[in-house]
Amino acid sequence: MIIRNYVKQVIEGCTAGLPAQIKYYTKFNQPVKIIDDTLTEVIGAVVNNTLCGGTGGGGWDAVDGGESKNSSHVQSKFCAECGKKVSFFAEHCPHCESTSFKASKVQKNVKHTNPRDGRWGISAKSHFQYKEELKEYRLSLVEPLSDDPNCRQFRFTYWTLDKNSEHLDRYAQAQLESDKSNHINFQPFGVDFYLSRPVMKFTGVLTVHDDCTEFDFDFFDLNNTTPVKIPEKFACADSKIVIESKNFGKERGEWVRN
Repeated sequence: MIIRNYVKQVIEGCTAGLPAQIKYYTKFNQPVKIIDDTLTEVIGAVVNNTLCGGTGGGGWDAVDGGESKNSSHVQSKFCAECGKKVSFFAEHCPHCESTSFKASKVQKNVKHTNPRDGRWGISAKSHFQYKEELKEYRLSLVEPLSDDPNCRQFRFTYWTLDKNSEHLDRYAQAQLESDKSNHINFQPFGVDFYLSRPVMKFTGVLTVHDDCTEFDFDFFDLNNTTPVKIPEKFACADSKIVIESKNFGKERGEWVRN
């Protein structure tokens, strides 16, 4: 209960400036980070009773060897009229005043305005090179409860991912051996996410009021060891087949499977 309350205090204290940020950043078309990378590293330190690494670049995110990966689905959109990129919270385009938006430039309709394609970046090379020192991956994601510019409630979820995950190892090895970058773009709620067997530690909703923020937990169990349930659409997914189906920078049409 002490750690749970401390996490709540840290999130609310460090996001207290969001009401003003949403107001002024949006006016000048600047994206707003609801919970940024630095804060997620602090949250990781709190729940693991450790310290941050003390650096803004290389080195471990936490002194216990934990590596934090944060992503957000509070993303910019495109104006359907002029095609320019616009902040998530904008009600009209600051360039042409249009109120029609879409998730991508090539999208034909304006039904979907949020791409929701944020990723966690994992280095395949570092995954193997520093595996002895690595404790675990700490994944976090911010999701708006609606894709409306007036949305002021955001789900924040924190998972851990075993460094010895069989699927992640297989993915990292294939990426490392490819002609492409050794950088893994790990998609939240994609097939690779579920096959890697992440474990949820907590989730809750952050509400941005006019003068403060409030975070309420829906689930909190730091002792949880049960992996997230694989949804039905991925229930029959085979790890080896999933990896083999990836392009990894090779020319399409030149794949030959014996």
